[in-house]
Amino acid sequence: MGSILVKVFKALTAVFSASIQIPSALHALRLVTRLPQREFSNASYELFKTIMVSDNLTDQHWEASRLAIYGAFHGPPGRFWWPSDIDKEEPKEILKFLDHHLGLQGAGVDHGSSIALALEAPFVLSSLYEIGFLTFKCTREFNWGSPSLVRGVRSIMHPDRPDKLREGALHLVALISDLWFNSSMPIMEPEEMSEFCEHLAMFVIDSLFHDEFMQKSGITILFGMLRSPVWREHIFAGFWSMFAYFTLVKEEQESARWCLQNAIELLEFTRGLSHSEGLKWWYGTLWFHYGKLDPTVRDEVKKIAVDMLGNDGLSDLNLYLSVIGQVVARIQEQIDELSDEERLNSYGMELRARLVALEGNYHQLGRITGKR
Repeated sequence: MGSILVKVFKALTAVFSASIQIPSALHALRLVTRLPQREFSNASYELFKTIMVSDNLTDQHWEASRLAIYGAFHGPPGRFWWPSDIDKEEPKEILKFLDHHLGLQGAGVDHGSSIALALEAPFVLSSLYEIGFLTFKCTREFNWGSPSLVRGVRSIMHPDRPDKLREGALHLVALISDLWFNSSMPIMEPEEMSEFCEHLAMFVIDSLFHDEFMQKSGITILFGMLRSPVWREHIFAGFWSMFAYFTLVKEEQESARWCLQNAIELLEFTRGLSHSEGLKWWYGTLWFHYGKLDPTVRDEVKKIAVDMLGNDGLSDLNLYLSVIGQVVARIQEQIDELSDEERLNSYGMELRARLVALEGNYHQLGRITGKR
């Protein structure tokens, strides 16, 4: 059965390549994509790429592209097929598909299930193969600030949209965080930013339980927002607690590196907020990175801790100790599970270095609070 379907897809690829007999081919495509078969994932993806080559796509072509992307990525309930060749090439066809359909979504034309699959592809690519999405030339040059695309993403993050669709949009925003939030021109009006930040934050907070992918995307986006003088004004109060998952973001990430290098500026900003959550969690984050901070920043961080001891701030300092201690224990468990050989490879050495750094930060803060 699988081999027959692969042949059918190859025949359909030839039809769409020549742009002949599109209506009959479309009818056949509707039939074959009703049966999720792992064997024709690659063939369906090849068909999808063939359809997307044209610069003059009709409504029939776009319908065919949605059916083809369904055949390429949609497996049984809870499963996501992955074409084996997709990691070897730039995802320009997927970007073109998203650009068109996010524009439609923002205009009120719903193709949510197809968009969800297309949104998941870059996330899986980046997660499974550890390929930075922004390393692709087509991704860096893509117009992520397009008004229609931005409107589409805003629409998807609305609370009444399906969770799977919102999750895909969240991960996409995290992948392009350093481009989206560091844009030279605002991509939303202030009231739109506030609404988007609230919708995004509430979705992440409600979905965090035992989901490391959600945690990583959330903290990545928070660093991106904090870096931007425009976006940081709109960070939802409850979203600051995402800094508890700071270890999920690599310090070489552009926005995270910038924030740590400009720690004092951000301390001043959080002091001026109408709530205490920003200062509480940003200051705590500086303790997580204490050993790698500039000496001037370290002196300020220690001074604040001493002042907090005399001003009923011990509970927050103990919270930071607790969070750092939990991370230390988790990393130690990961190291304990490694074989002797794994402890000596690059991953094992990286874990050990992180553990030593965090233990040092923990002891520094512990001495101030009297816990060490």
